[in-house]
Amino acid sequence: MTLTGKGYYIWIVRYCEDGDPDRIAALAKEANLSHVLVKIADGSFPYNIDLDNGYDYARPVIKKLQSLNISVWGWQYIYGDYPDQEAEIAVSRALNLGVNGFVVNAEKEYEDKSKAAAASRYMNILRSNLGGMPIALSSYRYPSYHIHFPWENFLERCDYNMPQIYWIQSHNKAGDQLMRSVNEFKTIRPFRPIIPTGPTFKQDGWVPTQDDVVQFMNVAKQLNLTAVNFWYWEGCRKYMPNYWELVRDYQYDTTPHQASLPQSYIGALNSRNASSVASLYEDNAVLIRPDSASQGKAAIQSRVASLIGSSSNGHFSLISETQNKNIYSFQWMCTSPSGPVIEGKDTLGVKNSKISYHYSFTKPVSA
Repeated sequence: MTLTGKGYYIWIVRYCEDGDPDRIAALAKEANLSHVLVKIADGSFPYNIDLDNGYDYARPVIKKLQSLNISVWGWQYIYGDYPDQEAEIAVSRALNLGVNGFVVNAEKEYEDKSKAAAASRYMNILRSNLGGMPIALSSYRYPSYHIHFPWENFLERCDYNMPQIYWIQSHNKAGDQLMRSVNEFKTIRPFRPIIPTGPTFKQDGWVPTQDDVVQFMNVAKQLNLTAVNFWYWEGCRKYMPNYWELVRDYQYDTTPHQASLPQSYIGALNSRNASSVASLYEDNAVLIRPDSASQGKAAIQSRVASLIGSSSNGHFSLISETQNKNIYSFQWMCTSPSGPVIEGKDTLGVKNSKISYHYSFTKPVSA
């Protein structure tokens, strides 16, 4: 899966449109955001949960955004003193909330050389438990300024690199700084596709100019970076609404990436909306399982709802896929916070970009 388009970070959900999921989703759709990144953990603790009544502000926002086909990535700030506990809450929250990807935000605490082992331990737990869910690193823009930061330990288990390109106290250098960041990361192994994060915030009297922000996006496109992010929703909307409009109106068009039908199918399952899955089928499609056959969207939607209901609110991951003309074969797994729940092997026959027939074999995973 390739991340494309524009994305915004959300730090504190209740400060975004008063925490209203409908309003957040509508604004994201209006701004043509392809993805939103929501904080779901901080250190060893869940985040965006009301400590008094246990209300989870993140959950309804995530579900509403996904219902509009906007990808949602969870993110966590980590400190490295308790890597096992930090990884465990990350896995639990990511799988329980059904996010589409996960971002690791590591900064000054990892400038200590002794934290390299903690970085590896944390990342190994994440990768072992999140299956095929894409993972990204959000950290500094210039690795040359942070030579003790364990870049390799993080990036070897990541799919993306999301450096923070913040030109604080400078102007007219946004493009230069982005190009320098990309070039420096090309010397780091392993290199991961870069999705840079730009600033739409104020700090210590500094504010980026609108020309800065446009230059940042223009150069990202020139470098063929498939997506850009911005920090951060609530600050921009409250203090810099004209910058929100600037990003909203900017057409960040890159070479479109057409998701395969297996990718679309797994993504629709993670929306936990059976009608979204059924929309991938032809009206007269047939779903064949070892014990039954279902024909037509209504019957297929009922079977899909049953599959989603038996998934223990787990996250569906695509393990592998192959294509031979109009036939796709793929394997997938559904994983809950307690471990794998269901695994499947499926074959799709495609006609006019819709599923015409579907052979599906699923089985529960033994504990």
